[in-house]
Amino acid sequence: MKNFKIKQIAGPNYSLTTGIFLLLITMTGLEVHSQLPDNHKVWFTPNFASVDMLDLFNNPEQWDSARSKTDVFKFYTVQVGTGGWSCVDHPAYNCGDNHLENFVEVQAFSKLGQWGIDIAVESFFAEPVMSYDPIECSTAEYVYNLTLDGSINVIQSIEANGGVVRYLAMDEPIRRWYQLYHYIYWGETDPRPCLVDSLGELADHVAAYILQMQIWFPSVTIGQIGLYPEVGVDQFKEWIIALEARGVSLPFLHIDVHGARVDQYISFGMDIDIAVDLAELKSFLEARGIEFGIIFSDIYWTTQYWEPDEYDDQFYYERTMDWVNFVKAANLEFDHSIFQSWIFPVYTTGYGPNEIPINLPDNDSSIYSHTRLINEGYNVLNSPSVGLPDPMTALSEKFVLHQNYPNPFNSETTIPYLLENSTHVQIKIYNIQGLLICTLTDEQKPAGEHQIIWNGQNSQGLNVSDGIYICSMSACGQTLARRFVFMRK
Repeated sequence: MKNFKIKQIAGPNYSLTTGIFLLLITMTGLEVHSQLPDNHKVWFTPNFASVDMLDLFNNPEQWDSARSKTDVFKFYTVQVGTGGWSCVDHPAYNCGDNHLENFVEVQAFSKLGQWGIDIAVESFFAEPVMSYDPIECSTAEYVYNLTLDGSINVIQSIEANGGVVRYLAMDEPIRRWYQLYHYIYWGETDPRPCLVDSLGELADHVAAYILQMQIWFPSVTIGQIGLYPEVGVDQFKEWIIALEARGVSLPFLHIDVHGARVDQYISFGMDIDIAVDLAELKSFLEARGIEFGIIFSDIYWTTQYWEPDEYDDQFYYERTMDWVNFVKAANLEFDHSIFQSWIFPVYTTGYGPNEIPINLPDNDSSIYSHTRLINEGYNVLNSPSVGLPDPMTALSEKFVLHQNYPNPFNSETTIPYLLENSTHVQIKIYNIQGLLICTLTDEQKPAGEHQIIWNGQNSQGLNVSDGIYICSMSACGQTLARRFVFMRK
């Protein structure tokens, strides 16, 4: 039976400033471990039109800390292609100064090699690289050739200019086949608008593309990006099995998901549990030797579309950190952390190189930069995780503190607990810094099942900010704790 005790510290001004510290080092019988495994990789993908992307190479000292954490630097296809594959010739894919010629001038590819950072490219398979026409209404063979030619072009462009491409990430090759995607985005109920008649036919083309690319570039690892919840866990499984039947085993799968966007789908009446789904997917992938990655970005469509003046670097940073904190609190296990932005200027500042977020510097608390986000997001994900007991077995000698529900929550959450005997009970809420937020109960309670509700407010009746909170229950000379997430819609 595992439990821990929080020591009492004398002094009238004691406010549990070191609350989280106590949770980690004054417990007995609990494991303290790192969230991230030793072979974990951090991927960094700046926004393709970010105004200071070239400064990442001209002023590397401005992101020394984030750079030391970065294992893979990913470019977008349109940034590193030539001719018809370059964004220079296609204003619909405006990437400002971030195109091949300028990357060559600042020696971006060779510098990444010198820094020990691998190069990746995100390859478009879900939509045409340079076309205004939707890919669904092109032939599958055309799409296959278009994508193959573009991938060859961009890899050769990098390798001809001092770089070595280690990874190719196919962008959501299955999303347009599934019915859910078309229903959500276009109101369509036919899951096969023009592209293919079956999952198998699409898998034929994708598998052929991967196998051909492996002939061209045998040292390039080719994985995929998947969009959740538009594509569900069962559909991911079906897709991976279909590729395996065609001789292709994916080395990695990156999931594009964000809590705020999922909230939108839940409001449509969809039953979604991110933590459960991604844990199930992770288990499935792990059994097949497929590395699992989570993309950390903000995809808060409502604000980007309808309140562009309110959408800035700080908003992006805070929303992305909300998602980081959710993943941490949910104890999701994953192999890759991908910090990536694709906020289009059409949603915010208009076309041009004025994108969100800014990249530099990584060490100024007044600037909400992408590299600062890497530092602080990584620190949260890699902070010690307490091996708290399972909700059904979280037994002290005299009482049980169950996990709250729902978790995460956006208005109120219920905290159940069980007392073996009548006793005095204190239940308090702390933030992740260990500061006391409020006291929910401090009184004698009878034996039996109990529950108490927290409405996300502090002791002054003010709403708390999004983030991780600790529920501490003290009774019978012992203390148990639970961690949960408050997340606004």
